[in-house]
Parts: sequence; structure tokens; C-alpha cells
Amino acid sequence: MKRRTKEALEFYLFISPWFVVFFLFGLLPLLFGLYLSFTNFAGFNMHAVKWIGFENYVKVFTDNDAMYALGRTFLITVLIVPASLVAGFMLAVLLNRNVKPVGIYRMLFYMPSIVPVVATGTMWRSIFVQDGLANQLLSGLGMKPIDWLGYDYATLSLFIMLLWGSGGGLLINLAGLKGVPKHLYEAATIDGASTGQRFMKITIPLVTPVLFFQLVMHVILSVQIFVQPILLASKSNSLLSLPIRPNYLFSVHAFQQIFAFNRYGYGLALLWVMFILILLLTAILFTTSRLWVFYEVEQEGR
Repeated sequence: MKRRTKEALEFYLFISPWFVVFFLFGLLPLLFGLYLSFTNFAGFNMHAVKWIGFENYVKVFTDNDAMYALGRTFLITVLIVPASLVAGFMLAVLLNRNVKPVGIYRMLFYMPSIVPVVATGTMWRSIFVQDGLANQLLSGLGMKPIDWLGYDYATLSLFIMLLWGSGGGLLINLAGLKGVPKHLYEAATIDGASTGQRFMKITIPLVTPVLFFQLVMHVILSVQIFVQPILLASKSNSLLSLPIRPNYLFSVHAFQQIFAFNRYGYGLALLWVMFILILLLTAILFTTSRLWVFYEVEQEGR
């Protein structure tokens, strides 16, 4: 046996446990769920499951609740993705300094992103309740209290809670900023470039690969937002609780259909529609990235 072949066999043998686990607990359930989305499966009728074709998928686009939830999901995505990107990047710019106290601030701004989501939802609900900290601050400023969890302000409350974790991209943003060659700044300074010009012409273009990666991840995660609106509205932290109507998102609707109403086939169709939507959005982002993402290696190779 050739050495190269032997090394390849050893490599695949070494990673075979991952393949086994992925096949049994990843690929098979995924394909089985795809099959069930074309059936009338209701959780307890496996013995009488019937193939109904695209009926569940047609129902997705004729279901007013599903379309409303999809629209609210798009709204949250359009609001939170750019806000999180800008906030996370500007925090990294401010904390990209070689001074002693900066390590403490980096830790403080990064910590919200590692707090468990249940704890985060419970905390922000206690802040936004009628007699919570938010209204106490408003009262201290002589302003009237706001019904943060009511119909008019529910989306704003969810937006604030999601934005609180925007420091999660701090580490990767700092890594991107540290990777910008210092000699470019020195050359630009000698040529008379201002701080703003150096930031716009050097910093931003060279960190666009980092920003692009985060943009893709933020879009994927924001389309799947599920737990946060439920925890913000629920007093019991039950996942079967319904969030207020403005925060009724697509993932929440799918979860309700499956676990509250036992419409497993329809709920799985909703999830596959969401999966296809994420693929389309990701494909659009990758297609348009060539217009604004700068890869220094490619530039040098030309």
C-alpha cells in the first residue's frame, strides 16, 4: 500500500466517528423531515401517513399568519443586521487601542453575547415591565412611562434586546483591525490623508472580508430568531407561549404549528421554506459581495 493511500485511509478512519454521528443524527433526520413535509403527518398517525405532494407548501403561501410572520421576520432582519454590524464594528474600532484598561472594556462589551438566551430574555423582560428599570429611568427624567411590552413598542423592545448582544462580533472585528498593515497608515499619513480618509480608504476596505462573514452569519441567525420574542412576552418562560403579535416571527409560527397544534407536516414545510429562503439570501449576498468585498490576496495576484 502506498504511503499516500495509507495516510488517506488513516485520515478518514480518524474522522469516521464524525461521519457516523452526522449521518445518524444529522443527515437521516434531515431527509426524513423533508419526506414528512410532503405528507399529512400529525405526530401520532405514522401508521396512516399519506403522501399529499406540495399541499403543505402551497398552504404556507396562503396562510395569512405565515405571511405576516415572514414579513415581521424580514423587518427584524432589515433592522437588526445593519445595526448589529455597525455597533459591533464601531465598538471594535474604539477598543482597538494598546492601553491597559482597554482589556476590561473588551470583556464587558463581549460578555452579553455569552450570557444564556433564557437569562437574557428574563432580564430584559424585568427591565421592560410596567414598573421595571426602563420606566423608572423615564420617571426620573420627568417622562411618562411606556408600555414597552405592548403592541406599539414590542418590536422596539425586541430590537434593543437583540442589539445588546452586538458585542459578540468584537473579537473577529478586532482581529480584522489588527490585520491591517500599519505601513499603509504611515504612507497615507505622509501623503497628507486625514484620520477620516485613512479610516474610509484603508480600514474599511481591508476589513470587508470580516464584515462580509459577519453579515452572512447575522442574516442566517436573524431569520431564525425564535426564543427571544417568546421570552420577552412570556411570564413563565414557556416555549409554547405566544409572543405579542408584532413579534410573531416565522420560526415561532413553525414551532406553534408543530408542537402546539400537532401539524407536523405543515410545520416541517414551514421550516423547509425558511431553509430555502436562507439559501437564497446567502446566494444573493455572495453574488453581490464581489462589488464591495476586497480580498488583498486576490489583489496582489493580479
